[in-house]
Amino acid sequence: MNSRKMVKISNLIGLVSVLALIYWIIIFITLQVFELRIFKEHTTSTFYYSIIGILALMFGTFMINIMFNLSRIAERDKNEEQTKKGKKPAIIFLLSIPCIIGSLFFGNFISAKQMENDLERSADEIIKSYSQEIRKISNYSFTKEWINETANMIKIVERIDQNFDDVFLIVADEINGNKMYLTFSDSSVGMDEKTLINKINYISKSTLGEREYLEKVSEENHNEKYFIFKDGNYKLFIPFRNDNKTIIFVFSNRQSYGTLSS
Repeated sequence: MNSRKMVKISNLIGLVSVLALIYWIIIFITLQVFELRIFKEHTTSTFYYSIIGILALMFGTFMINIMFNLSRIAERDKNEEQTKKGKKPAIIFLLSIPCIIGSLFFGNFISAKQMENDLERSADEIIKSYSQEIRKISNYSFTKEWINETANMIKIVERIDQNFDDVFLIVADEINGNKMYLTFSDSSVGMDEKTLINKINYISKSTLGEREYLEKVSEENHNEKYFIFKDGNYKLFIPFRNDNKTIIFVFSNRQSYGTLSS
């Protein structure tokens, strides 16, 4: 293979390497800034991303170095005509950037929608299978017996389905005459007679959007499910009514993944 072909090949490889590095940096920055989750494998650690970025940069630098050295050698017997480089490749490259970013957002939306469907199917099946137990705990009273029974049921539900990392139960109550929402989980399992309970310790810590949804369910008999996702945390709120009693289940899943979902 003559030097001219070697230069062409090395130039092509170098260009592809640099473009791949630029695309990777764009993808990485987009994922980190907008906290998108479109990946399955657990490789979201910035350390791993940095290692890949450094290796890509080293490879690109190495290829550019080869390009320059081979170009100097090729200049000895080069007799090429100078041609105008068109603007088409640059335009294609610039247009590809928003396409890639748009694809990342679309992938994030698809992943969230798939998680919503998985949570909803699992939650509906659980509520149907344990309807008798759920009707029993829907008769809310802030007592150790009720809290223990609820915590035990939640612990069972969490262990049954792999789509649930955490399950919570939210009920409306009052503290000093003020309406509050209390959250119960499996953390109360094993509570004995000596354990002191205080409603303040169970106050639900939520976002404005979540509180607005809880108000709609409590005050307006809203029965729609509510799904939210942020920073790899997915939550599905499902109201359950029985004899004018309302409780709200929260099924959550946490994802810290990093490769494109299939």
